[in-house]
Amino acid sequence: MTDSYDVVVIGGGVMGCATLHYLAKMGVTNSLLLERDTLAAGSTGRSMTILRNHYSNAITTRMAQESRNVIADFESETGHPGGFVNTGYVFLVIPGQEEALRANVALQNEHGVDSRAMTSEEAAAQWPEINFESVAAVAFEPDSGYADSSAVTNGFALSAREAGAEVRLGVNVTGIVLNRGRAVGVETDQGHINAGAIVLTAGPWIPEFLHSVGAPLPLTWVRHQVVKLHRPLNKIPTHPIIADTSNGISFRPDAGDLTLIGIREDPTDRDTYNQSVDPSCAADSLEYLVNRYPAFDEAGWDGGWSGLFTVTPDHHPIIDRVPGIDNLVVGAGFSGHGFKLSPTIGRGLAELAMHGKSTSIDMSVLRFTRFADDDLLSSAYGASVFA
Repeated sequence: MTDSYDVVVIGGGVMGCATLHYLAKMGVTNSLLLERDTLAAGSTGRSMTILRNHYSNAITTRMAQESRNVIADFESETGHPGGFVNTGYVFLVIPGQEEALRANVALQNEHGVDSRAMTSEEAAAQWPEINFESVAAVAFEPDSGYADSSAVTNGFALSAREAGAEVRLGVNVTGIVLNRGRAVGVETDQGHINAGAIVLTAGPWIPEFLHSVGAPLPLTWVRHQVVKLHRPLNKIPTHPIIADTSNGISFRPDAGDLTLIGIREDPTDRDTYNQSVDPSCAADSLEYLVNRYPAFDEAGWDGGWSGLFTVTPDHHPIIDRVPGIDNLVVGAGFSGHGFKLSPTIGRGLAELAMHGKSTSIDMSVLRFTRFADDDLLSSAYGASVFA
């Protein structure tokens, strides 16, 4: 088995697998992905997998739109299904955020997104089953929806493997090897592997690698809970995705009679956090949901799960080469936006590894040094998952 590769990707979530896929599309098939567990075992597999375009910055708006289009037609991209379901996305804001919403809708429209600003009265006329009390304004994206995180991650990996790339599971990477300021390989619990370039997509475990090479980033973690409900199909056969800035809650339909509610972003310990749902949190989410959508009064709680968001100070990711180290590329700090941006991020990371810069979309605004430079991105709704 070879121990030398043009590119080694560390981390088998959706970012790593998307990077491997786009490397293969660029003709780089002597590539290897290393994952210590199974594909999508970390944050990817615990994502709400919502695909929406409502952002406050041109870079994320464009990335979200292009990524949504890839995942919506995923079989054309990879030869494998991605499980996209078009539900529409309804975004609710509180008083004082109306102008921000209208500005973001205009930004989306500039980038070809079908997004519409509505008053709460207009929204109530379109969705009479929803209570829009206390809502100041609404944005509606008819083409948004959700997908299957496992299908998308494995689809990217299968596509790359069919082109000749390699995926190794159950391999723990213990270090990055540098030689005269250049990344030249990785150490693993199964031996040394030489690399022409390294792409680091290890999610919450990225800080250790960066500290080891003298290039730390201000990354923290929050625990995001997902509550699973069975809704009454006779009353609610399906519903759009709804997100609310008043409390940070989003909810979406899932297969059959399921509805998933994403709630809370609480600081947590990365290695010991509770991976299930707090009963009090489930009760709070159901109370909110019944108030917002009264027909959920007959819904039943069926557990759920919790996952990690790796968060940056401005809730936007880092997609860049590590300063001062040739051929070490990092994708980190996705802050709850990762899955919905994953195709464009994977392509950008592949381009950075091979060309030294992201060429399809200029991602320099997401550079590694922006925190040290005090040049953070801003959001109309504050630093949050709705950035």
